[in-house]
Amino acid sequence: MKWTMNTLMLRRIISACCLLSISAVQAQSTEDPWFEIELIAFERTSLSSTLEKFNDSVTPIALHRSLDLLKPLYQPQIRALYSALPLYAPAPDDAAQRLPADLQIGNATSQPWFDEVQLAEQSLQQFSSTFPPEPLLQWPLACQRPPAAPSGIAIPQLLPDDSDVQVAGPAVLPVIPPLLAPVAHQNSPYLVDESTFLLKDLAWQLSHRAGHTLLLHTAWRQPLGVKRRSTSLRFFAGQRFSPQFDYQGLARNPAADLTSQADLDSAVEHTYQQLQQQQQLSHDSFGKQVVGLPQQVWQLDGLIQPYNERMLFADTEFNLRQRVPGVGNSGDRLQTFYVKDNVRLLLGEIHYLDHPRFGLILQIRRFTPPATPIAGEGVSP
Repeated sequence: MKWTMNTLMLRRIISACCLLSISAVQAQSTEDPWFEIELIAFERTSLSSTLEKFNDSVTPIALHRSLDLLKPLYQPQIRALYSALPLYAPAPDDAAQRLPADLQIGNATSQPWFDEVQLAEQSLQQFSSTFPPEPLLQWPLACQRPPAAPSGIAIPQLLPDDSDVQVAGPAVLPVIPPLLAPVAHQNSPYLVDESTFLLKDLAWQLSHRAGHTLLLHTAWRQPLGVKRRSTSLRFFAGQRFSPQFDYQGLARNPAADLTSQADLDSAVEHTYQQLQQQQQLSHDSFGKQVVGLPQQVWQLDGLIQPYNERMLFADTEFNLRQRVPGVGNSGDRLQTFYVKDNVRLLLGEIHYLDHPRFGLILQIRRFTPPATPIAGEGVSP
């Protein structure tokens, strides 16, 4: 009897150990492998001999389901900082050429919101390599929220203005995103510094080739699973065309306060063109509402979705914008070139995604994340 009970107990222990080992193997198998992907984007500027005709309509690329790795570098959120600033109330004797006394740094006094401003300042310190350091450090204590717009006939905009909670970004982005090296490993996709680049020679050749302009050279690391649970990454580069142009490529009217009939007629015509473009956008999207459009209009903007389904693939979707001079009385506009492609990725090989106006180069490599120390395990000095 005793032997039988011990036998049953032993079988249960063995079964439990087997279940634990199987669960551990299944958990390990469900962990997606990590890869490092390098990207080069360039524009072709001398194509006068091309015979290809391009569609004038704009194909929208929704970004609300994507992960943006560049935006925190160039467009940090400043909602807390902006809300902490007091409203600007100009004095009656303020001169246009003189800074009001209450805006001068020397007269700045401690406010109840000082701690919030200080925290916001500290959060912006990491962007000192992108923005000029002096305005970055002095702006929170030297500025106030601007007064409300004067009453008048405002020109409606199809895209909302979010400038009070987000930095607009530089006028032209650097080709290589400024990152602090070395970059620590993270559990989610993250950018890496240029010390990891393996395509520097190719990027140099493109930058020195006639008719080619390098727009972006970056690399990132991420785990790759099946397509249904893979992450789309957003990348943008080049010149920032807003606020001169909107997403549809139409020139924005800088006049916010209309006082004459001519200004009113111009605003009506501008709004009519916007509505026409919006209808075209809706038509191109099969009648669906266009959501998730970016606030800023960049020269190159789009998505890359790499995934792993026994073989490696990448779905790409990009818009390139080029400034086109106006004809007659019409002003300049942006011509948008859209490309959507799917490419099979082979480890270590260089893949070209070609278009008459621009090109993308991708290379994918295996990456082994650093081992995570076991909880409670000491680290030898």
